[in-house]
Amino acid sequence: MPATISSDGSPLSARSVVGIVFYVLGLIVLIFAGLNFNNLFFAQKLLAKSDIPTYSQMVFIPILVGVLVLLDGSFIANLKRASSGVLFAVGNLAWLYGFYVLYQRLSVPVNEIDAYRTIFYLISAGVLVFIIGVIVNDIHKGSK
Repeated sequence: MPATISSDGSPLSARSVVGIVFYVLGLIVLIFAGLNFNNLFFAQKLLAKSDIPTYSQMVFIPILVGVLVLLDGSFIANLKRASSGVLFAVGNLAWLYGFYVLYQRLSVPVNEIDAYRTIFYLISAGVLVFIIGVIVNDIHKGSK
């Protein structure tokens, strides 16, 4: 009898296990970011404008990556259609490029609103593609 993880005795698919692993890794990264924020803000009391790059590197980027990995884990575990997987991949690319540009902007504190407009559009487009992917994934397959 194969090893089972589910409560009803049926073995989980490899996709489900990978999804769960991604989900757990995302949670770990979010906890790490929270601990870093606690350390920087409360323990070290880094509150100056010059500390923005430190927060960017140790708090903000891990939070965004943790959320992305967490979402990926839930999408992978529940993936029903290959077409929605393509949409999730495109959404990931938009998010990752948006995070990369955001990291560059936060590495050298930039106060201009226009500098963040492209980032907003990229991340919004990524979220929109994720939502479309979820809708495509949840559309009921017609009976043949």
